[in-house]
Amino acid sequence: MGKRKPTPGKHPRRSARAGGAGPGDFVPTPPPGPKPKPKKTRTWPYTIVLLLAWGVVFGGIYTSHLVSQLPDVSGLMARIPSREITVLDSSGHVIAQRNLDQGTMVDVAQLPAYVPNAFIAIEDRRFRSHWGIDPIGLARAAFEDMMAGHVEQGGSTLTQQLAKNLFLGSRRTFDRKAEEALLALYLESRYSKDQILTLYLNHVYFGSGAYGIEAAAEHFFGKPASKLTLPEAARLAGSVKAPTRYNPLSDADASAERARTVLAAMQDAGFITEAQRGEADATRPRVVREESGAGYFVDWAIAEAHGDIGDVGEPIVIETTFDRALQTQAERAVHFGLAGQGSQLHAGQAALVAMAPDGAIRAMVGGRSYSESPFNRALAKRQPGSAFKPFVYLAAFEHGHKPDDVMNDGPVDIHGWRPGDYEGKFEGDITLTRAFAKSSNVVAAQLTAEVGPKTVADTAYRLGIASPLEEVSSLALGTSNVTPLELTAAYVPFANGGTAMLPYGITRIRAKSGKVLWTRNAPGLGRVMTAENNEEMTQVMMETVATGTGRAARLADRPTAGKTGTTQDYHDAWFVGFTADLVTGVWIGNDDYRPMNKATGGGLPARIFHTFMEDAEAGKPVRPLAGQAQAAVADTTVPGAQDDRTFFDRLIDSLSGKDATKGQ
Repeated sequence: MGKRKPTPGKHPRRSARAGGAGPGDFVPTPPPGPKPKPKKTRTWPYTIVLLLAWGVVFGGIYTSHLVSQLPDVSGLMARIPSREITVLDSSGHVIAQRNLDQGTMVDVAQLPAYVPNAFIAIEDRRFRSHWGIDPIGLARAAFEDMMAGHVEQGGSTLTQQLAKNLFLGSRRTFDRKAEEALLALYLESRYSKDQILTLYLNHVYFGSGAYGIEAAAEHFFGKPASKLTLPEAARLAGSVKAPTRYNPLSDADASAERARTVLAAMQDAGFITEAQRGEADATRPRVVREESGAGYFVDWAIAEAHGDIGDVGEPIVIETTFDRALQTQAERAVHFGLAGQGSQLHAGQAALVAMAPDGAIRAMVGGRSYSESPFNRALAKRQPGSAFKPFVYLAAFEHGHKPDDVMNDGPVDIHGWRPGDYEGKFEGDITLTRAFAKSSNVVAAQLTAEVGPKTVADTAYRLGIASPLEEVSSLALGTSNVTPLELTAAYVPFANGGTAMLPYGITRIRAKSGKVLWTRNAPGLGRVMTAENNEEMTQVMMETVATGTGRAARLADRPTAGKTGTTQDYHDAWFVGFTADLVTGVWIGNDDYRPMNKATGGGLPARIFHTFMEDAEAGKPVRPLAGQAQAAVADTTVPGAQDDRTFFDRLIDSLSGKDATKGQ
């Protein structure tokens, strides 16, 4: 018989020898195993691609937005809009120049090679090879900043710095940095490297008001940029990192140290040899300094002028009330005062403001040295102490009191406040004239409580105090801060017969071409006290200088009036006084508010006043004070009554510029 074919799906029996079933038997097919799991599809590459695509879209939109905001860079090689300011004294002589700008381009090809190379070496070593942005420089700056734990290096190229100087300002935002980068790329596409370097050198700020390489060379070294030496070029290149600190006029030692860093970078870059570096290191350039110490006044006047006319984009001339001779005398009085008794009193700084009885500022000393510290202490707020008391007494006289009225100088309790007199000495019953002359705190406090702190504050505002005053009982002792400039100006009505005047230092502003831009036209803010009250105040203030706390300020040959001021714990000491010709305020103290060694207003401030006024009045005719004699006809005019507007209306008009006329 033939073999049977196996049934499909069945397996033939295994041989009995193999242990299987017997012949002819069939076994079923084993069930199939589990199906393998399908492989997962990887989606993250598609997600990344999608995100990148959207990033490109939004990045393109953002970049398009930035590009649409970019300024026009054509025509940059034309004439530079000038910011030059020339300041003249009352005689028409130049006392200072600021914001100097050459007005025309100085081509980099006209300069010695080491001049531009100094800037490249210290600011942008790869300037000649990058395309506006330096990735290597950015990476290096990021690493250095990370290691230092704070920002030490910016990584900006010269082209980026140029973009910022020309268009963007100094704000630190992401948009500004993005715009800066785009502008740098755009500038590199439009201008050659030499043109970009020319633009940079003609626009960069060097400090002390000098913009551009030509103006800086003239201002600091008295020569054109084409004549700069290697040491001078190193100092200018070093100053752009921090112009206020490193310019040659601000700090000679810091400027020299920074210049050494520049020279080392130039040698490292191969721009100069070791011998050239050594010779330049050993050479100290001659720096040109301003003849007059008018820095404090000039800075103040320029700030005032900017508020009057804004940025006109052309050279301007500011005509002022400044008196060079008086300034020299004021500086001398402050210098010798601080160098002498100031060291014993631990008084580190002083301020002096002198003005005419019409408010014209003649001299302004804002510290012991402008070159060491340009911070103007004549504009800094400090407590006036008893120098504030004239406003208390004027308010009292306006409410019926007389200089001969008697009050008790003794212990008093005013709503729980017990003011004490200097060194705790009381005199009992005394006249108001004597109380003012000896600077009785108790009497001043009683007068303030009687008329009200608000009335005293309003009186001070009326005479010229602009700073906010706390309407509390202690206001009588000068506990609210004021500046030496405003306190001196508030004494002007006492000196001129009772008319308030805004302090001013500028008489006219004109373009260098001759066009008048602004002219002062402010006769005053009106009468703020009657002639009778002015005479009463003059009487008590003269007594202070004759027999009271201000005896050291008395001038031997002419009438003098004033008031001393000393604050608690001797933080501040003042003397403010006047003759028929000048009103002068003096303050001494320390910038960090450290107490002095028992320094009082009747001491060093009064002596500085005396020294200055003796020199200032030398050779002038002796004249009585405006309030020294009783007016022929009693003036009972209420302050401001001759004008339908209130005093504050007139003050607001003056501050808003309605006292000035614009040049046509």
